Amino acid sequence: MNEKGVIEAEFIQIINNEFSRPNTTVAGFNSVRFDDEFIRNALYRNFFDPYRREYENNNSRWDIIDLVRATYDLRPDGIRWPERNELNRPVFRLTALTEANGIDQVGAHDALVDVRATIAIARLIKEKQPRLYRYSYDLRSKNRVKRLLKAPFGGEHTSLALHTNPLFSSEHGNTRLILPLTYLKTNSNAVVCFDLSCDVEPLLSAAEETLMTVPGVFTISINKCPFISPVNVLTKELEKKLGIDSALAATRAAYIRTHPNVLATIHRMKDTFERVDDVDYQLYDAFFTTRDQQVFETLRRAEPSEKMSFLNRVQDPRFGNLLFRHVGRNWPDAFTEEEYTRWMSHCANRTLNPPGDGKMTWKFFYRSIEEKLESIDVTPQEKQILAELKEYGIALEAKIFG
Repeated sequence: MNEKGVIEAEFIQIINNEFSRPNTTVAGFNSVRFDDEFIRNALYRNFFDPYRREYENNNSRWDIIDLVRATYDLRPDGIRWPERNELNRPVFRLTALTEANGIDQVGAHDALVDVRATIAIARLIKEKQPRLYRYSYDLRSKNRVKRLLKAPFGGEHTSLALHTNPLFSSEHGNTRLILPLTYLKTNSNAVVCFDLSCDVEPLLSAAEETLMTVPGVFTISINKCPFISPVNVLTKELEKKLGIDSALAATRAAYIRTHPNVLATIHRMKDTFERVDDVDYQLYDAFFTTRDQQVFETLRRAEPSEKMSFLNRVQDPRFGNLLFRHVGRNWPDAFTEEEYTRWMSHCANRTLNPPGDGKMTWKFFYRSIEEKLESIDVTPQEKQILAELKEYGIALEAKIFG
């Protein structure tokens, strides 16, 4: 069943080597918000630097999904757009885009099929709207984004910006006029912004505990390729199409600027990051020190039987549990008898009391598979995969519980 697979440590080494090739950009479709988080966490669990491949050797990452949204809103010509959904909002699913534009995507959600579809959509936009494509590609640079998001309060001239974001999804599109307020003290890559289509009074009266829940308040991460456009892009025709009232937005921005207490409130805000009491999910708790990362390089090269001997060579409190789980996931045969017993106990606890919302219990796992196997909407090929997945689950359960 597993003869073609590789262990996680080997898998992420292959991925990291590929993503770290100099002078390359890793791009995807909704990858920055989704896929990249899986990659970062897998790198973290296996003692690689989770971020280096994103910036070193002239490397970068990019996401075309907001380029697609911005193309629809700002420069839609040349692309055939899918029918709107039941809420009369534009649709940006990859399968819908490829179907509308006659691009073959048989086997959607098969990784290679989706990669080719993403390339085809990117190529189509580059061909039909080359200037917009190039502009979006340059937004990989957080310094470029920073120049567009002047803070505080839009800079000296209260410069507004156009921002394309699924947060703004409506029948008009996904783009609105915003005012950059200021950077978070706890995160220099996060700009607190205000959607100028919203009423400003709740913002002006908010306390630091509630400010981020005020309608219109949100953050932009300048290192996540946000789609920001200068205001001069906004023609009268576009204003009408996007449902934007630029005069009202400018008035609201000027009014906010007369209330510097908003900045003080933001600067008093505590870090709202919710810490998870599980080492597998503590990537963002802290950076590992340079010294620890040097130890990690040696650890990765060590033989499986040597890895647990590194236990006291790293001071970070996360390391002990991370190392134990790292060895268990990849080389359980390298454990002593006592360590192996602890590992199997951990596996049992993990499957009986899964983290997160706790839905993925054995009962839920098997029931979900059975429901899909009985469904006439599932293809024979998919049912074969489901049957193999069920078989894998049975074998795994037997291995853990005997």
